[in-house]
Amino acid sequence: MRQFISFYLGGEHYAIDILLSKEIGRLHEISPVPEAQEYLLGIMNLRGQILTVVDPRFFLGQTPNPAPQDRVLIILKTKAELNRLGKLGQHAMETGISIKDPLAILVDRMGETLNIEDGDILPPLPNMNSGNREFISGLIQQDNRYIIILALEQLIKRL
Repeated sequence: MRQFISFYLGGEHYAIDILLSKEIGRLHEISPVPEAQEYLLGIMNLRGQILTVVDPRFFLGQTPNPAPQDRVLIILKTKAELNRLGKLGQHAMETGISIKDPLAILVDRMGETLNIEDGDILPPLPNMNSGNREFISGLIQQDNRYIIILALEQLIKRL
């Protein structure tokens, strides 16, 4: 059984492995980075730690949210933090996540925590947008809706 945290971007429902997240936080003042890529919203100081803040909407073909201050941060674990998890974080480490510096993704709002059996994770549908498909590792079906599992390793490779 794996646990996922879910969140919303626009009208879409997404999830990531809970072991990849360090904490959920409120967005504070972001300092822009001159000449940064479009997906890089900037950096911010969170209790003395400098975080790079990324908008995953860029990679998923969504329109940027004009009011990022109302959104929520998912602060991701670094490679060193995942290594400290040892066997507990084995699946998370197998995904190929190798975040060296503190990183956070900005989401519209948080959803629920999901307990999912590996066998219940579906592959991405063949008719999904091919441009965004590399950022989708699977689907979770709940009732009459699908939750998209975000392939963070693919997103991080682009940073």
